[in-house]
Amino acid sequence: MTAALKFQHTRQSFRLFILLFILVLYTCVCAVVFNALEVANDERQYEIYQGKKKHYKQKYNMSEEDFIHFITDANVLVKRGYAESYKNYWNFYHAFWFTTTVVTTMGFGQIVPLTFGGRLFCIFCALLGIPLNLVVLKTVGERINRYIYNTIKQVEKKYHRKRRPSHVGIKAAVVSFLMMVAVLLVGGASDMIFDGWTFFDGVYFNFIAYSTIGFGDLFPRVEKSSKLDELGLGENGKRLFATFVMMTFMILGLSVTSTVICSILNVIDEMSHVPATWRTKSTESSRDPDSVTLRNLKKKISKEKLEINKLELNEKSGKDLPHEQSGKESHIPKSFC
Repeated sequence: MTAALKFQHTRQSFRLFILLFILVLYTCVCAVVFNALEVANDERQYEIYQGKKKHYKQKYNMSEEDFIHFITDANVLVKRGYAESYKNYWNFYHAFWFTTTVVTTMGFGQIVPLTFGGRLFCIFCALLGIPLNLVVLKTVGERINRYIYNTIKQVEKKYHRKRRPSHVGIKAAVVSFLMMVAVLLVGGASDMIFDGWTFFDGVYFNFIAYSTIGFGDLFPRVEKSSKLDELGLGENGKRLFATFVMMTFMILGLSVTSTVICSILNVIDEMSHVPATWRTKSTESSRDPDSVTLRNLKKKISKEKLEINKLELNEKSGKDLPHEQSGKESHIPKSFC
């Protein structure tokens, strides 16, 4: 391994170490903030739980063990929807949404396979579905980001008379972010109408879903919304309408989120590859064909000047070299030098 390759390898390793350090530091800082925000409410909820626990144990003469079993079973019933009315929970509608949460890695957990066959098939479904979903989202995100990028360049060239628009990558990232905010706001309003949530809860759920975090603390039940009863839709009609609404927002949300991520990564990539002497110039010029051609021409001219300087230096130093080392220059007349 040459010295240049060793240096490059060391530089890449150091950069990876810095990125890992920043990630760990960022995680620690966020953990401190989350703990500071949530610990007081957690203590209040624990006191409320202890009071209710004592009340129900005395009212129904239950032991500690019986109470825990009862709460555990009741929580499962409520979470899976059995508390409202028992119907065949595994149907195509619920299976469709379960598969969607698997391939998108949302994993809300409202419905899960309990049989050996179901869990085994879930593994194979995820192994193929997750990479396929990532490829689709990456392709969609890159195409939308490229469209925004080119549109900004054309607008600035046409209306601002800029031959070489500046900071297009950053502007594209801002536009993508505003698109994501718009989708989150519309989705939050939709959840407020159909699910009776607060507007903030709707926005929070949509962001958690579209970023594929999927805590499962909130889950929309559009098909059970009272608003659909006013439309006179039957059970199947409600499910079709709910599927259409949720799929529309999911496709939009995942696509826009992927676009934002691609835009941010492009900006970071551009900034990390721009030399320090070019930091004040347009970062996206590294991807502009015109600027690339200009830089190549400058490099070629600089290289030719360097070759000329070397030739002149060799000609001047030829008279000082011994006859056996000067080669062809030794036959040059002294008057020429």
